[in-house]
Amino acid sequence: MTSKNKIITIIGGKGQMGELFCRLFESLGHITHKIGSKDWDDAGQYITQSDLVIISVPINRTCNIIEQVAALMSPEAILADFTSIKVDPLLAMLKHHSGAVIGLHPMFGPTITSTQSQVVVCCEGRIPQQSQWLLDDLSELGFTLKQMTASEHDQAMSFIQGVEHFITFSLGTFLHHKNQHPEKLLEIASPIYLAKLLLMGRIFDQDPKLYADIIMANPTRIALIAEFSAWLQDWVLKLQAEDKTDFIEEFSTAAKWMGDFTKYSQNISDDFLNIDLKK
Repeated sequence: MTSKNKIITIIGGKGQMGELFCRLFESLGHITHKIGSKDWDDAGQYITQSDLVIISVPINRTCNIIEQVAALMSPEAILADFTSIKVDPLLAMLKHHSGAVIGLHPMFGPTITSTQSQVVVCCEGRIPQQSQWLLDDLSELGFTLKQMTASEHDQAMSFIQGVEHFITFSLGTFLHHKNQHPEKLLEIASPIYLAKLLLMGRIFDQDPKLYADIIMANPTRIALIAEFSAWLQDWVLKLQAEDKTDFIEEFSTAAKWMGDFTKYSQNISDDFLNIDLKK
């Protein structure tokens, strides 16, 4: 069997992300099986014959599903997951499956129209050489692969998917609370604020249960959000005291710490703002 006719089973394959990757793998000549929540009675016959099984289910079910799936797998098969946290699922896969293990996190939503420049984070688990065909296929599909440890990934995601998504949630719900509809703000928005509003609207067009799972994926994310909230409250007190000296010092110190990233951001955002966002 060549790398172009593997049997791949995606648990959660009838969800949007699972459907996307089934189409992509099939475009390379692989055989795919989609296991949804109503298909578990028949799942065993597909899992046992698979060369690769990918877990693509809600975060709070991932580790339990891993245990059930691993019990049915061949030790020669690869076990992977698409979860947005990596430490706990990776440990669960290593515990319950004796064969090759790899953690994957597609850093994009299932509605993408192109794989170019889309990042998939890869966290090594066990027997990496056995999973190389999978990484090669993801590269062939156009994805950019980023190797990270599971702990590095989860730390980054606490900011990207924890704090950042919570900020967006807070802004959108506060606008609703104050009855300031985004469409009213669009009429007078600068291009950069327009981009921020559109990104907020994009998030609120998604499944709220998904974002609840993402933001509350683990205690570490919630603890970081709590720390961020306390940090904000401290600054509210300084703003109320009209303490501009501390503000300017904190701003300048952070800008110096960011270094060349500030100029890079200025240049990239200038290019972006030259695009007519209203077209």
